[in-house]
Amino acid sequence: MIQQRTTIAGSGVNDNLLTGSQWEYLPFNAKVNFGLNGDANAVDLRVDVYSGTDVLLENGMINSKAQFPVYPDDYQLADVAGAGERLKIRVRNLNAATRDIFWSVLINRL
Repeated sequence: MIQQRTTIAGSGVNDNLLTGSQWEYLPFNAKVNFGLNGDANAVDLRVDVYSGTDVLLENGMINSKAQFPVYPDDYQLADVAGAGERLKIRVRNLNAATRDIFWSVLINRL
């Protein structure tokens, strides 16, 4: 599991929350579950989620729970990904104030 709280600058973009992670590129075939929650002002965030070439969410809005995702309730996106595929979560902040995203990725080897 990867679990983080990431701050997105006002009007900013984080192209991939997983950049630099050991799990950005999967070393084996896996089932991947994504959990995404925003802070109290999550309405300002837009999220894209990719698993390899699969687009799981495009320009999506997320819950305003201000907490780490709880399994299984907050894990609405899942995919089967092959070894070598890239996991990507892009977040855009539409507001001038900073916003936080609470996110988790569960990776289960197949």
